[in-house]
Amino acid sequence: MKTKIYFLLITIISLTACNMKPRDYESLQAERDSLARAQQAMQEEMDTYFSTINMIEQNIEKIKNAEKLITLNPDEEFNVDTRNKINDDLAYINEMLKANREETNRLKEKLRRSSFKSAELERTITRLIKALDDETMKVNSLNAELAAKDSLIIQLNLNLENITGEMDNLQEKNTQHVSTIKEQDETIHTAWYVFGTRKELKEQKIISSDGWFRPSRVLESDFNKSYFVRIDARKTKSIPLYSSRARILSTHPKSSYTLEKENDSFTLLIIDTKEFWSVSKYLVIEVD
Repeated sequence: MKTKIYFLLITIISLTACNMKPRDYESLQAERDSLARAQQAMQEEMDTYFSTINMIEQNIEKIKNAEKLITLNPDEEFNVDTRNKINDDLAYINEMLKANREETNRLKEKLRRSSFKSAELERTITRLIKALDDETMKVNSLNAELAAKDSLIIQLNLNLENITGEMDNLQEKNTQHVSTIKEQDETIHTAWYVFGTRKELKEQKIISSDGWFRPSRVLESDFNKSYFVRIDARKTKSIPLYSSRARILSTHPKSSYTLEKENDSFTLLIIDTKEFWSVSKYLVIEVD
């Protein structure tokens, strides 16, 4: 529109130039040149406005696309690499928002100082400022979500450490419990046996006698326990005695065992281990 008005003025000036005095013509020529320079300056200013606006709009689209790449899915693995990438993306977006906001403010200030006034241009700048504000709010929201997720991860890690500690304690207690049960089980099912000549058994205070006509007493004094052999009462079914004569001195149910002789050497065979050791856990056998 302004261009049409400009050419109309030029046409009018050309048509009337023939009727004008030389001084009037020069004055109009100067005015025309001034208008041409003003128009050129205005055109350059307009080009600057629209170039800046186009750049800001393109940058806003880039910001939106960058925001779409940032995902904070609760089910997504959130490792160090993911966290660093999100940080880089947010830093890039914040830098772009800052640069474009500064550019928009410069454009707004330039328009305020300019003699050229355009309501449409002012509305466009206002729209750009609002768009930048909206994107800033989105980024702030992403930052808040990220902080919340970081806090959740920290809490989960603490919970995991606590659970791990509790599991370790339970494991340790369970190990101790199993060990205790094993020790108790071994103690319950542990038995001791010894065989030797009468002289050997007396020397170890395993048997004692007050005289020739009194029966021997077994395991009544402070006998030498280290002289006995320790066994698992559940697993021991036979005890070779390496002697042609054997006599059991300790008390054990007769139905629970038998003495078998082979190649002139006796072997004790335990028929019922539970019954055999029910009276005494110490087995004393006298041999020659």
